[in-house]
Amino acid sequence: MRILKIAGLGGMAVALTMPFATLGHAQTDVQKELEGTEIRFLQPSMPQFAALGRFIDEFEEEFGITVIVDQVPFDQYRQKSLVEMQQGTGAYDIYAVDVMWLAEYAAAGFLQPIMDYVKNPDLTAEGYDIDDFLPRIISGSGVYDETLYTIPIGAAPTGTTFRKDVAEEAGIDLPERFDPKFTTDFMYDAAAKVNNPETGMIGFANMPGRWFWGVTYLPYLYAFQTPETKGDEYVDEEWKITIDNERTIDSINYFTSFKEFMPADSANWGIGEATAVYQAGNAFGTWSYTEFINGFFEDPETQPEIAGKNVHLHTPAGPHGVIDPWFGAWTLGISRDSKNKEAAWTFIQWITSPEIQERATEFGAPPVRHSTYKSETLAEHQPWWTDVYEYMLNTTNPDERIRVPEWAEISDIMGEEGNRVWIGEIDAETAAANMQRRMTQVMRRGGYYIPGRENPPQHWRDLTYYDRLPSEWN
Repeated sequence: MRILKIAGLGGMAVALTMPFATLGHAQTDVQKELEGTEIRFLQPSMPQFAALGRFIDEFEEEFGITVIVDQVPFDQYRQKSLVEMQQGTGAYDIYAVDVMWLAEYAAAGFLQPIMDYVKNPDLTAEGYDIDDFLPRIISGSGVYDETLYTIPIGAAPTGTTFRKDVAEEAGIDLPERFDPKFTTDFMYDAAAKVNNPETGMIGFANMPGRWFWGVTYLPYLYAFQTPETKGDEYVDEEWKITIDNERTIDSINYFTSFKEFMPADSANWGIGEATAVYQAGNAFGTWSYTEFINGFFEDPETQPEIAGKNVHLHTPAGPHGVIDPWFGAWTLGISRDSKNKEAAWTFIQWITSPEIQERATEFGAPPVRHSTYKSETLAEHQPWWTDVYEYMLNTTNPDERIRVPEWAEISDIMGEEGNRVWIGEIDAETAAANMQRRMTQVMRRGGYYIPGRENPPQHWRDLTYYDRLPSEWN
């Protein structure tokens, strides 16, 4: 039995038991000695973690290792995990790590390098096959400074989701995913056509809350680039901030233009609020993340009103034909302060194994392995992943949120200044200028402008860096 502490219930421990069928894995002598160990795992409250959680009882039965999961809301997770890591108590053995925080956590020494565990036959199953993971998913989500720190449980692009039945009724022909015909103008015009305050139908439920701009606005910052400015979205090759320009201003104005379709009290809307409106049938479209599609939109048990009625698209192409190369990922890492590292790795390698990966897709878990992408199980239960495979192999940019320890602060600046535009406190020109000034201060504090300093390489300018085999990292 595992214990799940859910934030919002006063820390009350809720015991969950689930039926399972143990298929069995050959345990090594070292793994058998771990029986009786208890490991603690901190994770955000998200659909993909819930899908994997169905298998924890099975792991405990097989290995005799107890897994205690503490779960907190997504927008509180970074603060909670940072506080725990900084205290250095080893209270948690495993942390869920968002790709946008990897550099910060790894540079601070919070995470244990794990390639030695991957290549240790006493702790890793013979069929684990690290090279079955897509190269950019492993390198993009778990590698910092040439070293592997985490293993992915999911990686995907963000995008948009629309009600296809509402589109058909309005005479709107929605394009296919990744179709360049789906442009920012197309999306705005479609939202405006369907928007109807009298019936309570919002054309597009956007997410302008300050904390969410680093996820929901950024795809438009990228989409509004020109082919010539790709790569210079935030900084130039000398690490000088570049964000104060017409492309940023236009992208902010576009993002905030959807305010006209939304309620007056929507300034703090995030993923939860906007998604709930869509789920209730009161929005034509909203932001989506491929890993959330099953749990938020297509699960007939939890979303009977909208399941099967949706079209899932990418972020629209911008005015210069640029399509956002979004890369999002959640991973599992071992705390540097854990006293149960071998047991923690035993769990991670089991829950991310080819077998469990494929079985979990039936319940909404995302694919990260070649074998899972090609499986009949995924095609049957989550067909919207099929056209994502080539994108994750060849198009996605793991450095869309540049991999520096300062990223969280940069993201927060964008959110704060952007949200001020949404509420009408400043205009987009002022926001871009403020971002430029404040981000420059952040980078200066980080030492990027010290004469003679060797700054980190900008791998997003040559994405072949991320294409090496997973087993080749340190």
